[in-house]
Amino acid sequence: MSANEHADHLELTTLLQQAKPLMEPMFPDQRKKWVAESPLAQEISAILVKHPEYYDEITAHVGGIFPKPKS
Repeated sequence: MSANEHADHLELTTLLQQAKPLMEPMFPDQRKKWVAESPLAQEISAILVKHPEYYDEITAHVGGIFPKPKS
């Protein structure tokens, strides 16, 4: 893992720790809206675009609410 990948992964871990408690009480339709509108979700999405290999980790933390990136 390169230094940039390591930094991105650390940032992703922090973002997921922030997102999980926010999303747990949400209904599925609320989660979809959150993914579309939340700055936090947008940061997670940006990392996912750069690192599609993190998709499984993201899904394990917050469920399959983020679209699977094209590898």
